[in-house]
Amino acid sequence: MSSSLRRRFFTILASFLPFVRAWLASRLPLGDRAGRSARAARRLREALERLGIVFIKVGQVVGVRTDTLPPAYAAELAKLQDAVRPVPIHIVKPFLEREYGRVLSEIFERFDPEPLATASLGQVHRARWRGREVVIKFLKPDTLALLATDFKLIRRIAGWLRRISRNVLWEDILAVVGRFEAGFREEADFAAERRHAVRIREILAPFPDVVVPETIDELCGPRILALEFVEGCRISDAAAVRRIIRQPRRLLDRLVHLYAYMILCEGYYHADPHPGNFLVLPDGRLALLDFGMVQTMAASTRETLARIVQAAMRGRLDEVTDGFYRIGLIAPETPRAQARAAIAQIGEINVLQSNTKSRIAAVGQAVERSQARFLLPEDLAYAFRLIQMLEGVASYYQPGWNVIADGGGGLQAALEDLVSRASRPPGVIRQPAPNGARPAGSPVRRLFQTLQEALAPVAERLDQLDRPAAPGAIEAPGATGAAEAVVAGRA
Repeated sequence: MSSSLRRRFFTILASFLPFVRAWLASRLPLGDRAGRSARAARRLREALERLGIVFIKVGQVVGVRTDTLPPAYAAELAKLQDAVRPVPIHIVKPFLEREYGRVLSEIFERFDPEPLATASLGQVHRARWRGREVVIKFLKPDTLALLATDFKLIRRIAGWLRRISRNVLWEDILAVVGRFEAGFREEADFAAERRHAVRIREILAPFPDVVVPETIDELCGPRILALEFVEGCRISDAAAVRRIIRQPRRLLDRLVHLYAYMILCEGYYHADPHPGNFLVLPDGRLALLDFGMVQTMAASTRETLARIVQAAMRGRLDEVTDGFYRIGLIAPETPRAQARAAIAQIGEINVLQSNTKSRIAAVGQAVERSQARFLLPEDLAYAFRLIQMLEGVASYYQPGWNVIADGGGGLQAALEDLVSRASRPPGVIRQPAPNGARPAGSPVRRLFQTLQEALAPVAERLDQLDRPAAPGAIEAPGATGAAEAVVAGRA
């Protein structure tokens, strides 16, 4: 290991030590445990902030799952969405003046010294330019060097663990790490982010209730992105959003429709849906922000994924299983009976478990008991992360909400768009199906509510299992037919 990697490794250890001490103290059954837990959560957030880009992003991804974290940790990690330590104005000003080749007062009528937001990679300031309110986002200094060091260290550690454990899982993890490193590097390319913003704005133009800020090309550069200023309330501010949108479930349907449309219909999607990247405008429209992390999906993958979604919504378990093999979510050597049973049980759990933490744990246990080998193809890594983050956003309004059991309205709307897109003549533009128009009491939801009571004995059996199931005993007796309908969607 090089000296720079060793230094970084020991820096990471030193940064986490205060958290480890505080966490151990919080476990002691004495005195003010809540206060000690809050102190430990604060130490964790401070450590992630000190360590920078990669660690802040991990904290953002974990922190969005407010329904699975202790309250103290959820509150602290939520601060990482846009309350990262800012770069001070005395560094910002000369940096921007070097980039523009002019003093800021010659360019802007006003440039706010305090940032609107500070993220892992960039910082955002509000300004006034030619009578327009704009935001200026720039890449923080030393970003690329720190990214290179951290990912090299992560790969080195993962390689050690792979040799020690000899588990094929580490191969999958290394592949995902490579994908995320490429995503980070693209996110640090603000010229690419400008192109993403323009393309996403074009893609979502048919959605009248969605806003993508316009780029101000004259003010953009390789390390600077300028956009029109959009004012609204954060989607995580549930009280403020409820004053604008009386039925927040429609907002959740809209989010699912929007992302399913981008993935299934366009194969080009905004891949960083944490709460800081959504605003709800006073008129109820939804604004998307931050286009540094945009992913594409091959047409063949999209086609298979659409078939899986359609089969799941119709309760066709065999077709879902076929799709899992075809798309690479199941290792080819896994016996079909094992894979089918595991998928059925996962479908049951996603309907029966309303508590998100219990649901995630139960899915993990079911997969382990089934002995089916699930894989995560590189081109689906961001899509699965996206689902997790959307569920985290939804938890502000409906704890336990999940895409399978509750997102059927939005998924169905996107599938209608896909069918219409395939059948319309070339050059004809059709408005997407009205996103968010399906009520929470849709046929999908009603089906799940009906099945929940029928499958209650299966849920009880899952809770009682404390050892691996015997081969061939993965599915509960008599539950197979119901499970096929539960893989999701509609009758």
